[in-house]
Amino acid sequence: MNPLANGSRKQNTQSAKSICADYLIMLIAPCVMAFVYYGARSLLVLASAVVPAIITDALAGIVLRKKIYIRDLSAIFTGAVIALMMPSGVPLYVPAFASIFAIGVAKAPFGSSAKAPFVPAAAGFAFASVCFKEQVFSYTVGTRDAVFGSTSLGSMLMKGSSVHVGTANIFDIFIGNTAGPMGTGCILLMAACAVYLLIRRPKALLSSVGFIAACILMVVLFPRVPSSMKSNIIPELCSGSLMFAAVFLITDPSTLPRKNLNKIIYGAVCGIICISMRHMGAYEETVCFAVLLTNALRPIFDSAIEKMPSIAKKSPRKEVTE
Repeated sequence: MNPLANGSRKQNTQSAKSICADYLIMLIAPCVMAFVYYGARSLLVLASAVVPAIITDALAGIVLRKKIYIRDLSAIFTGAVIALMMPSGVPLYVPAFASIFAIGVAKAPFGSSAKAPFVPAAAGFAFASVCFKEQVFSYTVGTRDAVFGSTSLGSMLMKGSSVHVGTANIFDIFIGNTAGPMGTGCILLMAACAVYLLIRRPKALLSSVGFIAACILMVVLFPRVPSSMKSNIIPELCSGSLMFAAVFLITDPSTLPRKNLNKIIYGAVCGIICISMRHMGAYEETVCFAVLLTNALRPIFDSAIEKMPSIAKKSPRKEVTE
């Protein structure tokens, strides 16, 4: 037995635990906002996602005979993220199945969360979107008087309906006072979480910058609704879980490329895929599918892009002869 290898594994586990702890601290704010908007029902949805995630993680270690690092907190994080992307009125079995798939298929077979090639929470939500489309995208407004009623911004844009953004409703949009996922709509909270991440892990936000910039560019070039630039950009960025994913999914350290420039390109590619799928896809929210597709392209960012300069240097130059 190699004691140095054991020490390295222990260090990696501690590092993963520290990273997940930071992300769980950031998740406190959207969890509180979900409770404010939807009451005790939000706690039930959270529990129905987090508890199955923890149990699946433990059982997977027994079945697969692998050491599952439960103490790295990744199962708790995965379950909480899945729950916050769900509507408050979703049947409780939906987030439960989503968490079981996320941990059992996208995380546990690879051991620790640091080795998973895909973001487990994105995989779980995508699975739920395909299997339980009606339940995942049927939103309620809770006890508050939500702007636009029970119609979500994503639904309006998908149907080609113009979303008027003015002084009367822009604050409601920014604080998430619209129908949608129970914990992802408050853009002001997402900005606060991004500031915390900027302090703790600034390089991870490079992917978020590329992602948001690409989303804005795509919306400007290819708007879904013939309206003003403001009435296209703000609803697109504030709808569904786009900004939530920019902070919590795009920045997943196990799926990010190594170099800083590649992180920006990685995020930009994800943004292009996300907005393209919103145009052509059958689902109101496509960001998790975009994240998974970009995860699959990571080897390109880690190898092909990094090799381009050396390939260019080695390419033979044609001599000009008279």
